[in-house]
Amino acid sequence: MNEIKVYHSVWKTAVTMLADLLIVALGVMAILKGSTPVIAWFLVVFFCFGAGIAAYPPLKERLTGTPYLTITDECVFVDGRKVQEIRYADVESFVLKRAFVERVIVVNYKSEKATPGAIMVSDLTVKPEELFKILDGRLAACR
Repeated sequence: MNEIKVYHSVWKTAVTMLADLLIVALGVMAILKGSTPVIAWFLVVFFCFGAGIAAYPPLKERLTGTPYLTITDECVFVDGRKVQEIRYADVESFVLKRAFVERVIVVNYKSEKATPGAIMVSDLTVKPEELFKILDGRLAACR
């Protein structure tokens, strides 16, 4: 089989950033009108940080050329805060779950001592269901 590279979606990130920046604009308008400045400043600061946090993953991936997920025949590389390698030989199963708004693939390991891991799969270029099918298929082929 071949290597599959999955990136964060630029369009989904742009929509999130647009929503954040609209709330920032509302906060700025409230500051200029002088009504409830504490809440307005909170909106501006909080959602400016939110826009920056939303923009970071796709910008990092595009500038460095490294994908968020690299799926190979033997393992999955997840490039989050640090690069994590999930070997199919160590995995019992993958489970697709919803955690609030986010979609997550939970990694259940064979070892009793290993804590289950999680791969955040919302806002990627591949739908969570398709990604789960790919990972589950690769896990079955590895057994």
